[in-house]
Amino acid sequence: MREDGRDEGFEADEDPLCPNIHFSSAEERQFCREWRSALVVKALGRSVSYTGISKRLNDLWARAGGIQVSSVKNGYFLVRFTSGIDYERALTGGPWMMGDNYLMVHMWDKHFRPYNHEISSTLVWARLLDIPIHFFHKEAVMKIGSRIGKPLCVDQATAIGARLDYARVCVQVDLTKPLLS
Repeated sequence: MREDGRDEGFEADEDPLCPNIHFSSAEERQFCREWRSALVVKALGRSVSYTGISKRLNDLWARAGGIQVSSVKNGYFLVRFTSGIDYERALTGGPWMMGDNYLMVHMWDKHFRPYNHEISSTLVWARLLDIPIHFFHKEAVMKIGSRIGKPLCVDQATAIGARLDYARVCVQVDLTKPLLS
């Protein structure tokens, strides 16, 4: 409470019908903290029910811990994870499907708005063919992947050198830019 009897975060020239509320950076960080382990999910194609997607995502993703699925407007769902392992696997382990629908999965950020959210990026697994054997190293594959998009990880077979006919790297691709041809 301020000296003038008003709550912190409210402006003095506010409209009583629509007050302006301001949060400090520290408050905003605190409120965002619980959503850091959340993914935004949308089924591409026909709409899916909350019950259906909740069951499907629990079957797919709740391995080491639990998940909480929340319905949001415009066919979006937010999925919060109690396990970092499950979060990483859900983020990079796709592609994920529900029936005939591809599930678009990406990290939540504080700018997500379901009414005007445009899908501007997606995660894809790129298969890198015909690379020299000595480049089957995580750092080399990640560097090659950076020509496609933002590299996030390599698959297990690539990481341990178990498969040397191709490498796989998960990259975040910007859909607003031309794809590499």
